[in-house]
Amino acid sequence: MATSPQVDSKTNELVMSPRDILFECPACRKSLVVDEAAEGLIVDCPQCHINVIVPPKPAPPKPAPAKPVVAQPPVAATESDDLRSRLVTITSKLKELQTQRTEINNRLASRLNDINRDLVMQARLETAQQQVIAELTQLVGQIGTSAGTSAAGRTRVNLRS
Repeated sequence: MATSPQVDSKTNELVMSPRDILFECPACRKSLVVDEAAEGLIVDCPQCHINVIVPPKPAPPKPAPAKPVVAQPPVAATESDDLRSRLVTITSKLKELQTQRTEINNRLASRLNDINRDLVMQARLETAQQQVIAELTQLVGQIGTSAGTSAAGRTRVNLRS
């Protein structure tokens, strides 16, 4: 389901379309690109071969509405510096929160991949168990017909050791 992004041979750079989703494999950190139609689906990482859930496409930033220019009185240098300092602090907090959110989303995707892998393994084990039970039943039937019968026409077979 993963699309192969186009590579411009002249510049050897990845060319992405607006419909592509760029994200990292939570296991090996390889950058992956898929079409937005694959959002929420599970794809295989080509590098580490782990199943990865394609995250939602990030919403494009909304352009700020144009504000009319209003002449304001000059702001004192200290007040302007305080505002800039607050802006830098708030911006760094926002970046930290976004980084933490991305990290949590990656951990959740990795855990979901582990759960999906375990569910597949459980289904395989269930199938194998059913096959073993069928073979056991067949062997018990063969033992019953070849070992002779008791007075009631049945053979008692002890399956416990």
